[in-house]
Amino acid sequence: MTKDYGEYFNIAHIEPQSQIYGPGERFVVWFQGCSLACDGCWNQDMWSFKSKDLVHRGHLLHSILNASGIKGVTFLGGEPLQQSENFWWLVQNIKDQSNLSVFLFTGYENDELTQLGHFENINKFCDIVAIGPYRSDRRNVNQQWIGSDNQIILYPEGSRELIKPQQVNQVEIVIESDERIRILGFPDENLKI
Repeated sequence: MTKDYGEYFNIAHIEPQSQIYGPGERFVVWFQGCSLACDGCWNQDMWSFKSKDLVHRGHLLHSILNASGIKGVTFLGGEPLQQSENFWWLVQNIKDQSNLSVFLFTGYENDELTQLGHFENINKFCDIVAIGPYRSDRRNVNQQWIGSDNQIILYPEGSRELIKPQQVNQVEIVIESDERIRILGFPDENLKI
């Protein structure tokens, strides 16, 4: 399933600087909309395709290219490949106009990515890809970047990224100016704040 918003992305959240969604400081974009609906998904509020924050693709590209101090950009959600036309436009432009590494999280399996015709673009434009649906029965919080043992980290043919994941759980706690607390990552169920 793909959803077309014209030249706009339906965005759930943007974190302009994070250190837990790939190697180094990264610009992180969560897409709104996912038909995969993995059981136990941490981001169930991102399943709906109803417009949340529509951002023009040129504006998002400009924001990413002008972000200071980042090594790369990470896309997750929701499901980025369910907004594939704009997604591939964006990552091609990022790769053409910068040295930023691109990390894609997708809930699709290898055979689905092949069937949907995404592997050619993955090999051309992505440096790291986390592949596979989250499975609550295979949850493992001691892996960097992925949340369940069935998921794999792939470094496509043209990858410019050398850093590999470690056996570690990373969580970021963000305290907003209004004192609200947000937790990013895959926290252990016993995390108390």
